[in-house]
Amino acid sequence: MAVELGADLLGFIFTRSKRQVRVDEIKDVIANVPAGVERVGVFIDETAEQIGEVALACGLTAIQVYRPLTEKDRSLSLLLLPAFRVQDSDDLTAMRFESGDHPLLDTWMPDTIGGTGRTWAWRQAKAVARQYPVVVSGGLTADNVDGAVRELHPWAVDVCSGVEAEPGRKDPVKLRAFVDAVRRVDRS
Repeated sequence: MAVELGADLLGFIFTRSKRQVRVDEIKDVIANVPAGVERVGVFIDETAEQIGEVALACGLTAIQVYRPLTEKDRSLSLLLLPAFRVQDSDDLTAMRFESGDHPLLDTWMPDTIGGTGRTWAWRQAKAVARQYPVVVSGGLTADNVDGAVRELHPWAVDVCSGVEAEPGRKDPVKLRAFVDAVRRVDRS
């Protein structure tokens, strides 16, 4: 459904999470994602070797990693979305990335990585968004995504809990409303 609605990227969580998928159960699904739609593997602290094995087995085209990227990660020749968890008090003006990086800015929570359902102060990332093709994540829904897009003009937005009926199960109505909201604000 996400592909039919025009999603440009699809994420698959291969790390510890209540939304985690296994390679053997998802590789056929990913194989049917049409060319032109990025197939993003989400990882926390897996090694570049582990990520590379999953990427090869599943045909991933991008990785979202919640740890500092290494030269080995960069050698995988995938679109890189280094993920950073942002606290409302963080000064992001000193953030530096390599050419080609698409930093994903997510909500910081002390014991949770991703899927928090909470937003952060988007305004604090304006300088980063002017320099890099950022991905905004964290608590986005059909009701608030326009604010994130208007504030940062991101390369992409990332949604998970905001379009779920329950963790790991998407709600078709919420998904359609989210994509419609993104397309509306993108056109304006």
